[in-house]
Amino acid sequence: MNVLAYCFRYESAHDYIADSPARAFDGVVNPPGLEILERVGIDAFTNGVPLFVPISKFALLSDMSQKSTQPPEKVVFLFNNSDITPEEPFLSTIQNLKERGYKFALENPKDINYMHPVIQLCDYVMLSFKFNMNNLTTFRQLATQHRHITFVAADINGLEIFSQLDKTNFKYFEGRFYNVPVAKDQSTMSPVKINRIHLLNTVQEPDFAIESVADIVGRDPSMSISLLKLVNSPHLGISQKIKSIQHAVAMLGQKEVRKWVTTVIANLLAEDKPGELTRLSLMRAKFAENMARHFQLAMQSNDLFLLGLFSVLDAALDMPMEEALKIIHVSEEIHTALVERKGRFMKILNFILAYETADWTETKNTMMLHDIAAEDVFNAYMETVEWYDSILNETYEDTD
Repeated sequence: MNVLAYCFRYESAHDYIADSPARAFDGVVNPPGLEILERVGIDAFTNGVPLFVPISKFALLSDMSQKSTQPPEKVVFLFNNSDITPEEPFLSTIQNLKERGYKFALENPKDINYMHPVIQLCDYVMLSFKFNMNNLTTFRQLATQHRHITFVAADINGLEIFSQLDKTNFKYFEGRFYNVPVAKDQSTMSPVKINRIHLLNTVQEPDFAIESVADIVGRDPSMSISLLKLVNSPHLGISQKIKSIQHAVAMLGQKEVRKWVTTVIANLLAEDKPGELTRLSLMRAKFAENMARHFQLAMQSNDLFLLGLFSVLDAALDMPMEEALKIIHVSEEIHTALVERKGRFMKILNFILAYETADWTETKNTMMLHDIAAEDVFNAYMETVEWYDSILNETYEDTD
């Protein structure tokens, strides 16, 4: 399961019930997606793969190539079926942009005969399978008529539907299918994973022994290399080179060791899963931490970071969340949110899930209930993206 592309989803700022941000976009002529990409760069979101960016038919006519400095091969302009018509001047504008290297996608075409001129110019067609398999008929018709198109099966929220569609000629799949646990016997867990879980539980103790951590890390080559890279990083400002695990753990101290172990192991537990699972856990963790004060939970920001980090633990360990949290120790509030789906932490987890899946109705309702401004959400998420991008860059620098 490799990540082949991402899709941007956004809501116009003035549509929020809370105060609109100062830089509110109406999305009609200036797509917010392109404005945001100009701020942080496309690779902060995609790490080099193409990005589908929704645009309106009016934005299309405003010369999109002048509004974006992003390489054309990294941008796919996405139309909604209800927002584009197969007539001039739209068709000629699409053709001109294609000649400059841009690609286009159409989402859920309804009348494929009527939309034929637009579909003929598209490189991708996205078909939703959120509720049923009815779009298979549309796919088969389109696949026969338009062999140049790459088809995207969207809204795949379960492995059962994914397995059915995998037998067809779809190339891209979008949805939650990759972070759904596959039921396995607990005895199949590898000794390395058990060792890491033991270490994770050790550092959750209020006053754990530094020596115990050093001993466990020393038995895990991946953890040892990660630790030595961390303590020898110029960002920590440690002047002397550290060669041993014991020395490294002692120099970091309990607080930093706990933070490092929790983050690294949460991702190592998912190393045999799709890479997007790791990204998702880190993004949720940082976003939850950034949003804590807006939910009057600033004092629990560290716990909320763990909440986001462990929100995909069931998929990482391939077992129900309740079983996973019998193995890994978490606070009662995190347990209540992840297993019972309730408690005060659940409101921020629900918000994060709604935001990442572009459920704007749920997002706006939560913002209204907690008096959260669109500006605050936007900034919290952008800080999350920039934080994750910095981690990614450090990782690549370390492996050079």
